Amino acid sequence: MDIYHEITLRLGNIKHTLHAVKEEALDNITAEQVEKALKSGFNVIEEYSDDPRGVSCLLLCFSDDKPIHIVCAPHEDAMIIITVYRPNISKWTHDYKIRR
Repeated sequence: MDIYHEITLRLGNIKHTLHAVKEEALDNITAEQVEKALKSGFNVIEEYSDDPRGVSCLLLCFSDDKPIHIVCAPHEDAMIIITVYRPNISKWTHDYKIRR
């Protein structure tokens, strides 16, 4: 099964790491906004299949028409949110999908 479907299957059980909660607060993003953005649709923009912690990926979502990058990992029956941030246009292309 591909990573997109792995994520989609686990959207009913989303868990935020402490690191994710701290990063969300720094960018004034709530956990609820993250979850709503994920459930509204996402693009997988990078996959990390060799991550020593397990397979994870970088997603692009939008909340109130503002981009959000979410690093997450599908695990067993849950989607683990590792970190969340607002992408900086100086580090990403205009569509927030490719690193500069």
